[in-house]
Amino acid sequence: MTVLDAPVGIVGAGPVGLVAALRLADFGVPSIVLDSKPELVKQGSKACLIQGDVLEILDKSGCAGPIHEEGVTWRVARTYVADEEIRAVEHPAALGYGPFVNISQFRIEQVLAERAGAEPLIDLRWNHRVGDVTQDADGVTLTATTPDGERALRFGHLVACDGVRSTLRDLLGVEWTGYTHRDRFLITDIKAKLPLAQERHFHYNPSFNPGRQLVMHPQPDDIWRIDWQLPPDADIDAERADGRFDARVRAVIGDVPYEVDWVSTYRFHQRVVARLRVGRVLFAGDAAHALPPYGSRGMNSGIQDADNLAWKLAQIERGQAGEDLLETYHSERYAAAKENLRVTEATIRFMVPPHPLRRWARSVLLKLSTVLPFAERRVNSGRMAEPYTYRDSPLVPRAREHPLLGAFAPDAPLVGGAGPARLRRLFGDGFVGLFVAPDAAAAARLVSETKSRPWPVPAATVVVLPSGAPTAGLPEGLTVVHADPGTLPSGYSDGTAVWWLVRPDGHLAARSGNGADFATSLRAAAGVPVATGDNGPTRDAPLLEGTQI
Repeated sequence: MTVLDAPVGIVGAGPVGLVAALRLADFGVPSIVLDSKPELVKQGSKACLIQGDVLEILDKSGCAGPIHEEGVTWRVARTYVADEEIRAVEHPAALGYGPFVNISQFRIEQVLAERAGAEPLIDLRWNHRVGDVTQDADGVTLTATTPDGERALRFGHLVACDGVRSTLRDLLGVEWTGYTHRDRFLITDIKAKLPLAQERHFHYNPSFNPGRQLVMHPQPDDIWRIDWQLPPDADIDAERADGRFDARVRAVIGDVPYEVDWVSTYRFHQRVVARLRVGRVLFAGDAAHALPPYGSRGMNSGIQDADNLAWKLAQIERGQAGEDLLETYHSERYAAAKENLRVTEATIRFMVPPHPLRRWARSVLLKLSTVLPFAERRVNSGRMAEPYTYRDSPLVPRAREHPLLGAFAPDAPLVGGAGPARLRRLFGDGFVGLFVAPDAAAAARLVSETKSRPWPVPAATVVVLPSGAPTAGLPEGLTVVHADPGTLPSGYSDGTAVWWLVRPDGHLAARSGNGADFATSLRAAAGVPVATGDNGPTRDAPLLEGTQI
């Protein structure tokens, strides 16, 4: 077998590639990250919003703090029609981060790259342009052009995070389904002190972009991101040369001093690869799915791709799961991508009606929205990003039995003691058995029942008791926390003792009041192979052989 340069190679040092490397390092898996650029390059705000739930992923690698502190946190999304506000949606406050934080993609990349540079398990290499890739049953060989000439690198698995123009997608001939929209959009970052609330402002048919849309987002340091839908004949270079661009900006912000920080035009994509897994190559982020900016789903869903994939690669590298586990990366994240495309397609069809009849119907609806509630509710200004629930995942076989199964575990405040202040801080390092019980005796019984069969992989044990409840009688080696029953999400418990299985990516994989079910559920959620003997499958057979790291 050929010696590997690293268990995992990652192509692309954007947010998705860097998070993949950091999460692999959290699980003890080394990686090499390659990027064709000579260094990080600032290109305006780009993906300018990170969801609070996604910051929870960055928190596990120690990167969420500076992004949250420096960014602009907002909760209110305002929608206007013909300069009149028709709706203000207030998103619930989050215990940890968000619900939404605006900050430039470049600053996120800086924080992630700094952390990656300090991590011994991550080798970040700039100036490496991929030229070829081949794979076999044991690994992937990649050829890269570097300042020192051409070099071949060998990995057990390769993660393609090289963006919407993915070289790896082309080299492997991966089908890129969907379409690219014909309309162009203009992004401008301006530095100005505007008399606007630091919230999302979405305009239909405003006086400063008649017949089209415009959205404004606040950024740190008095930067405002403005996105215009452009008419087909717009020439932004010509506008900047003859002064019309200044008039365009002035129409939005008025007579306020401003500086242009960045200008770019783009056509958005509505695409997804046919397969996120191609042998030992896994596609993530924009290399796997390209989405319009509505609702800020691109970078956020890409980071969720990386988190989903990292723990599964770690399972395989530890010999605790076989290659088939990677098929669940495709099934789970492909379903998430399709859901994002479904949501954004509905937004596109409303924002840019495909034929005259729809344009007329939308025009009537927009006029009615300022006076009729039923019309206002049908105005689509883009549903904001949220974590996907793995309702049909093979790793969550009984998801239909409870609304929380497959979902990103809800957070809850914890009280007393010197432990973490909220529940999610206990997740992310591996599997967690979360035991929610009315008292210590019930918790002890349930924990004891789960130990009646050997656990196929390690899992931390966390017991949640009502605030003030005694802990006497609980076995040693547990993490015990307290929560006010009034602040614990109702779905976690019905007043009886239950256990939840939390995956390393924070999603809930199983639930039961029967402790004997725990080992089997853990095996299924972790992708541990079932050994077969003369009498058929044996659920609690020893782990199969695998490569240890």
